[in-house]
Amino acid sequence: MYNVAIVEDEELERRALSSILTRNRSEINIIGEARNGAQAVDLLDNHSIDLMLVDINIPKPNGLEIIQIVRDRQLHTKIIILTAYDYFEIMQTAIHLKTDEYLLKPVRTEALLQAVDDCLKELGSHRTNSEIAGQIWYLLEQNCYCDCLSQVRRHIEWIYAQKGVSPRQSILEFSTAMLELTDEKKLQLPDALLDQINNLQGHKLDGRSRNAIQDIFCQMIDILFEVSEDHFGRSPERMQNVLNFIERNLHKAITLEEAADCASISPSYFSRLFKKTMNETFVAYVKQRRILRAKELLISSDLPITNIALDLSFQDMNYFSKVFKKEVGLSPTEYRRQAS
Repeated sequence: MYNVAIVEDEELERRALSSILTRNRSEINIIGEARNGAQAVDLLDNHSIDLMLVDINIPKPNGLEIIQIVRDRQLHTKIIILTAYDYFEIMQTAIHLKTDEYLLKPVRTEALLQAVDDCLKELGSHRTNSEIAGQIWYLLEQNCYCDCLSQVRRHIEWIYAQKGVSPRQSILEFSTAMLELTDEKKLQLPDALLDQINNLQGHKLDGRSRNAIQDIFCQMIDILFEVSEDHFGRSPERMQNVLNFIERNLHKAITLEEAADCASISPSYFSRLFKKTMNETFVAYVKQRRILRAKELLISSDLPITNIALDLSFQDMNYFSKVFKKEVGLSPTEYRRQAS
């Protein structure tokens, strides 16, 4: 999956762009939307973003200033400018800022999708295992467990998507890059993590092992997250700790009481705090996260639907299908068939 942010001050434009991308590109995750420069900066501060669609004419900081911030931070984020103004000065500045694509409004759907495809293709081709490991470590330092897992899954999918190339070398290089980074940070790795790496060395690492390999790397991230949490301390934000806890335990029957304990507050207060902060109940949020993960697995893996349901703690296949169809509008089987 690729994280995409939309920076556009017109609500209808934001909705249209989001709809076009999510409807036509299953590998895209809209990580956030911003209607002004301040919100765009907030997205950059809190998320790993692969691609930004940026309208130039937004409240300060404007679109060009947002792009300058991206470049100043030396992020690998691809940038597509969306503007109604075909001025030479704007285009000259865009070129200077190494903007990846420049589209004039109204943007045709075909042109938008082609620009997005070109950016994501280039993004994938320039990824190195060391760069990805560095991005993952940055996310660990920021306590962004969900984004961290997303980054790992995306990279594994990209490795296995390379035509005519054995994934074995890249997988082993990725694990080595992760180890070198933790050594550089002077962290003492637990034996459990080393065991996972040894398992990788002995794995067949061919196309049929993709799901197993992804699972191993996610376990590695889980262990690294615990190590980094001990090293850097837990997030001062209670809710972020809870969201991390949920993401790490989607395969379990998480209770509100367990989440409240993670936040070190009473269940009743936690329930109110969660609803106020997330604008939805704890139960609804956990269900939403499980359905989102189910969609990812249905698209990116060949796991039987029953296995996916069990892996996400849906003990009853019929219940899983009912919940999935209510949330997505399609049954799991229909969704997989449509996405293939």
